[in-house]
Amino acid sequence: MRPRIAAAAPAVLGTALGAGWLLSFFLPLLSPGRALANRDIPLFHLPLRTAFRRLAAGGLPVWNPWLHGGQPILSNPSYAAFYPPSWLVLAVPPAYALSLLAVLHAALGFAGAWVLARRLGAGRGGAALAALGYTGSGATLSLLNAFTLFCSMAWFPWVLAAGDAVLRAERPGGWRRPALLGGLALGLQLLNGEPVTVVVSGLGLLALGASALPRPRTLPRLLVPVACGVALAAVQLLPTWGRLADSPRGGGLDARQASTWSAPPSRLVELVFPRFFGDPAQPQEGRFFGWKLHDRDFPYVASLYPGLLLSVLGVCALALWPIPRRAAWALGVLGGAFLAVGRHNPLYDGLRRAVPLLGMLRFPEKFAILTVASLAFAGALGWQRLLAEREAGRRAAADFPLALSLVLLATACTLTGVLYGQPRAALWFIRGHGGPTLGEAGALRGLAYLRQEAWAAVLTALAVVLLLALCRARRPPARALTAAAVALLAADLWHYGHGLVVTLPAADYREPPPLARLLAPAVGPESRLYVQPAPDGQPDLVLRSGDVHLAPVRALVGRLEPYSGSLWGIHYALNEDYDLMLTGWGRIAMTVLGSEWKLPDPALAYRYLGAWNVGAMLLRKTPEQWTAEVAHDRGALPVRPVRNPFRLPRYRFVPRVGFQDSFGSALYLSRQEGYQAQRREHAVREGEAPADVDYPQVPQPLELADQGGRIRLRYRAPGKAFFVVATTYDEGWRAAVDGAPVRVYLTGLCQLGVELPAGEHSLRLEYHDPRVGVGAAISLLALAVCAAAFAYGPSLTIETRAAPHLP
Repeated sequence: MRPRIAAAAPAVLGTALGAGWLLSFFLPLLSPGRALANRDIPLFHLPLRTAFRRLAAGGLPVWNPWLHGGQPILSNPSYAAFYPPSWLVLAVPPAYALSLLAVLHAALGFAGAWVLARRLGAGRGGAALAALGYTGSGATLSLLNAFTLFCSMAWFPWVLAAGDAVLRAERPGGWRRPALLGGLALGLQLLNGEPVTVVVSGLGLLALGASALPRPRTLPRLLVPVACGVALAAVQLLPTWGRLADSPRGGGLDARQASTWSAPPSRLVELVFPRFFGDPAQPQEGRFFGWKLHDRDFPYVASLYPGLLLSVLGVCALALWPIPRRAAWALGVLGGAFLAVGRHNPLYDGLRRAVPLLGMLRFPEKFAILTVASLAFAGALGWQRLLAEREAGRRAAADFPLALSLVLLATACTLTGVLYGQPRAALWFIRGHGGPTLGEAGALRGLAYLRQEAWAAVLTALAVVLLLALCRARRPPARALTAAAVALLAADLWHYGHGLVVTLPAADYREPPPLARLLAPAVGPESRLYVQPAPDGQPDLVLRSGDVHLAPVRALVGRLEPYSGSLWGIHYALNEDYDLMLTGWGRIAMTVLGSEWKLPDPALAYRYLGAWNVGAMLLRKTPEQWTAEVAHDRGALPVRPVRNPFRLPRYRFVPRVGFQDSFGSALYLSRQEGYQAQRREHAVREGEAPADVDYPQVPQPLELADQGGRIRLRYRAPGKAFFVVATTYDEGWRAAVDGAPVRVYLTGLCQLGVELPAGEHSLRLEYHDPRVGVGAAISLLALAVCAAAFAYGPSLTIETRAAPHLP
């Protein structure tokens, strides 16, 4: 019994460490009373998951009628419709589902980092450092702002562990099962819907392959996990690829869109001094001084800090020590930085044009996660190497990291001295890089804050120096040193990272804000809302009383910024395309609206929105108006509600239709008539001469049900009728009357139209993307093949290489 207990003790200790570590960040999320509030969650991810849950009550959700005036679901990877963990939203409330998904993926990341480090030869202490550094680094925790990035990166160490097993397998066929497992991890990343992390994993596999060049015969094996991952994710990839060709990303993004949020090279200082520019998690508290460094005032990846100990050890390992896969980690650090700086890199634009996939991606700063993760793993393996050298009697191996940490300690002391001895210089830096409303009092508070953080940097550097000095000494045993290293890294990362997990009471997502209640009479299930986008250069956040840490989130949600209003049943039309996934006809509708807003008289824009069933609008105040209001009320919103007197029903019968031979003609005539679609609609009938058809007798609707991609209408009509649905036209829509197919027309407003026969009949409109069915068949076949190959392949043994012991 005792040998069994002794054998199980390391696993128990590792599990306990992981549980305690993750709970220190995510414990509030285990309660349904708290919910994540990081940047994009309330404004994007939570509304999409909420819509998916509501629409799932009527079957497989295929069409969201509540955003953009209607958009496909399954071809938009942001919904993560085919990612199995995301189905948790069907079982528990959406906000709680996102919380549990965050905890689950943090645990997956911790376990994957542990397994990868152990496989590469690290002892339990080195594996603990790798797992702490990977899951607790500022870069990883910052990804909660984008959520799908956070979930997808949980699979990254699993992909690398499988890739390493594939390359190192010695037995004939021994690489096949790891290849299948690596393909499964890649497939889950693809199904999760975040392409950048898949590229990061691909770069990681390429780096592993480059490090294995002495054994080139094993390199073709890496194609197997890639092929498996693509095949398993075909159900998402095929419809998404078809939609991309029609979206703003289809022809590649322009240079401005593609290079926004490029990481300034000066951010490299954050690898050792995370608060050099203040705290980006608290921009509204006057504690962030990097406003002028970033394209949108603040960074996309809020923090790059992997922990000072891992930064020092990682640099030493990459520069001097022959750690496992050293070339791979070096390529990861350099390649991630090369891509992350984006437009600051003179070669980036040419590379973006040469690589089509890269040309579809935004926000190059995302690639910094590859740099930070590679440095963290190199640092953990460097610690293992340092202990091995020490055990072999070569304690001088600690000299270089000790010298480097002493340089960092001296630098931290110097910066602290400048903050105290030269306050004018410090205030000049704060005023030059602080926020637009900093003020003199804010600058003084910022100086006090930087002084406080400078002492924290000094103490951290001093702790690293003392630890490495002990490594240089003879007496402390390796186990005690490892325990001290783990404790130091955990304290360091928690101090700088726990503020990156932002939560608020879940009730904030259940109870509509005052603006939603004000608009309730004009916007409900039968009407839509339009929110005018903020013009470039206009400040976007307003402080409110109370918890200023959550003020930006509450301000954005409080003004019903798309898509947050859909949390309370508010439907939007022609809202801003945040993820650049609008369909072609959706883009045309947006372009038409944009041209109408440019006119001095907004009447045509109002009528156009009215034809899209918009009953209320949130229009932007001028900067002067808003500034004057904020002077008296810090909670003033930059928008004003306006009722739209031209709202038309979302489902309507029209008395007259002009059939045109082209969309251009239909749009032109609709505009000439002032978008008065209740009197006369225009529809496209190519290949036939233009003609007007009257439908003078109004039908009687008997029953109407809209389940997103399935609309059912039972009606009674004395004569022929023309039925219009104010939802975005798409070639995937099909119509049938009493089971017999009928034609779906494109209208001049980019909406759906169907000509109905006289009598009492039942119309069924359904949206169907044929690529989903083909992709599902490929994915199921790939899953069956992979399962069979795994079951009947050579037995799989989990190998952990022994920590290196030098003679």
